[in-house]
Amino acid sequence: MKSSTFSAIGKAYRDREAAFRRMSGLASDALRLSKRAIFAMHRDDLKDARRLLAEASAQFKACEKNMRSFNGLEEAGVYHAALEEYAEALLFLRYLDKGAFGLIEARAMRVSVYLGGLSDATGELVRHAVRRATDGDQGEVERAYKAAEQVVAFLLDLDLTGNLRTKFDQAKKNLRTLEQMRYELSLRK
Repeated sequence: MKSSTFSAIGKAYRDREAAFRRMSGLASDALRLSKRAIFAMHRDDLKDARRLLAEASAQFKACEKNMRSFNGLEEAGVYHAALEEYAEALLFLRYLDKGAFGLIEARAMRVSVYLGGLSDATGELVRHAVRRATDGDQGEVERAYKAAEQVVAFLLDLDLTGNLRTKFDQAKKNLRTLEQMRYELSLRK
């Protein structure tokens, strides 16, 4: 025999799980769109990158609407990972547009999201610099190096731990890669 308490708890659980599955699907789509935007930026197709980021933003709006009824869903790993990828894409686009990192869309400014995206964006700087070096643009390699150097110096002051420490270590490796690239280009002069 079912009690009304069991029925209410069961319904609440099923509703939350359904909301989580919807949010997970929307967040996964946003993550995929953000990755495609980064790829478009590496192809110098900023128009397509902006379109893809607008689509990702719409997915996040749908996620946020879906999560309003259930506390804690915004802390789900899939949502956080999608936001971090989105932050990385927005930061890389800002770098391409303005030559520096800085403020991005408010939803991606949560401290852990921004720091993770910023660390990961240094990898995009490396890929961008490699492409530009191949084209003979040593100035762009230098600009990417200075941007990565600024990021690493900023992150170093934060004494990061956990997942952000791992991302910071990767950012330092990216900076070393850019240093090596600068050195090799200097030998060609």
